Amino acid sequence: MDELLTIRKLSKSFSRKAILKNFDLTLEKGKVYGLLGKNGAGKTTLIRMIMGIIPQDSGEIIYKGQTVKFGDAAYKKEIGFIPEDSIYFSWMTIKELLNFNSAFYPKWNKTKAEDYLDRLSLDNKVKIKHLSRGMKLKVGLIVALAAEPEFLVLDDPTSGLDVPTRQDFLRDIIQEILEGGTTILFSSHLVHELEGIIDKLGILHDGHLAIEDEYANVKKNIKKVLLVFEESGPNTIGIDGILSQKKENNRFELVVYPWNERKHKEVQSLNATHIELDSLTLEEIFIGFVS
Repeated sequence: MDELLTIRKLSKSFSRKAILKNFDLTLEKGKVYGLLGKNGAGKTTLIRMIMGIIPQDSGEIIYKGQTVKFGDAAYKKEIGFIPEDSIYFSWMTIKELLNFNSAFYPKWNKTKAEDYLDRLSLDNKVKIKHLSRGMKLKVGLIVALAAEPEFLVLDDPTSGLDVPTRQDFLRDIIQEILEGGTTILFSSHLVHELEGIIDKLGILHDGHLAIEDEYANVKKNIKKVLLVFEESGPNTIGIDGILSQKKENNRFELVVYPWNERKHKEVQSLNATHIELDSLTLEEIFIGFVS
């Protein structure tokens, strides 16, 4: 496994409230890692520690085999970062802002910056203070992508973008970035946007990862099970790995992980009059793990 970023036993608290607890994470080169979690679960806190904006209480952040300490700056020249809310010098024009940022990135691609200005319909003569929130996010995209980063960190990057730009970013721009070999950490509260994009899935819940696996494996090994009984049926279904279950009269709806042949036989032994198995969307998977 070719690791780009490794996090070991990372912990962070605010006012005695533990946000992350002995948190572990591994990102492989050239993949898209989808990080999901409820609001307040610690996604942005984790990203801010990775980016060196705030210090961790304990634990290690290792980038390309080297431990990163709070205050280190050299590794950031290889990282593109698009936060949900970017802060810029409002008196600058877009052109001045791009020129300013180009000094920090050795691989800065001026041609790519100009191409994205045209593609995203931005006038580089306009001052930052006159831009809408959505336009500022577009500028953030340009800054991050023109840097040609080895690692791209996206913290709810599409929130505030118009629909055509959002679709262009999710459908085409992400693919262009991956073709350049960039590794992506994508955190979003718009869970459905990550469907079909991510290679690996991590769900942050209660300070740690409730699951971390290849998304294809998760999709394969989780099932929605519908059971219908002749009468009211049992009060509860006692099968290992039930993430959630709902009962309505004689109908049960279960989410089971990991699903396997043994559990299939256990379900069949319940003598339900109707059994139906179905796959889950990413949004349903997320709800199953955090509900």
